[in-house]
Amino acid sequence: MIDKAIQLVQKIEEKQIEQLSSEQLKKLISLIDFTTLNDDDTEESVSKWMDESVELMNSVGVYCGGWCTYSEFSPLLREKRKNLPIAIAAVCGNFPSGKAHTQLKIEEAVLCESLGAEEIDVVINKGWAKENAFAKIEKEISLIKGSLDMAHLKVIMETGMLSHEQIAEISKCALRAGADFIKTSTGKTPKGASLDAVAIMCYAIEEHYQQSGRKAGIKPSGGISTPEDAFRYYQVVDAILGKDWLTNERFRIGASRLLSNAIQELKQIKS
Repeated sequence: MIDKAIQLVQKIEEKQIEQLSSEQLKKLISLIDFTTLNDDDTEESVSKWMDESVELMNSVGVYCGGWCTYSEFSPLLREKRKNLPIAIAAVCGNFPSGKAHTQLKIEEAVLCESLGAEEIDVVINKGWAKENAFAKIEKEISLIKGSLDMAHLKVIMETGMLSHEQIAEISKCALRAGADFIKTSTGKTPKGASLDAVAIMCYAIEEHYQQSGRKAGIKPSGGISTPEDAFRYYQVVDAILGKDWLTNERFRIGASRLLSNAIQELKQIKS
């Protein structure tokens, strides 16, 4: 799995990206989990952030896959979303550290869902990851997933802190435990997403699908700001998982700057 992933990424990186077409840019926009996770976010700043994003998206007629912020703002997002086809996601699990008692993480996940979050992005216990305590990680994810009613669970692994072998094992644990998505990073560490990590995660998703028939999703996040960067991840997902994963039901790109950059490029093509 790891060798195949690295070889694939090398091949993808060798090919120069031509100027992205309007259709490619629209596709990337539709995959974005547009994110604000500032420590000093307020209802006023989040409301403004939403309004500005809607104005941007309305200008090109394409909408992102989700809004992702802290759970306290979920009711605001539900109120302002109206009929837009955008999911409401909330970070959870003592974000961004992931260091909390499992029961507290369960209670927070349940609270997030009760406040209106349709997707819960939860951080694994990074100490357990460091110790290779994979069984503990799998059990905790299973308990959190089992506590939710309808909300999808995205499991954040913080891949920049992990070896390739750990990424592979934790991906498998999360998928067995019922994760709806596996996600690279909180975006709060020096190293966020990488193509190698996402390729390894995609191979784990493919293996899980072959064994279980369940199509889990993938979410690269952390440091992805340009459409060209995002398109590399799109190429990885396409090469390993194929067309069935190239929708925002199974593929999201967590980002705070990518939306405006992609829309700006799209407008330049149209002008």
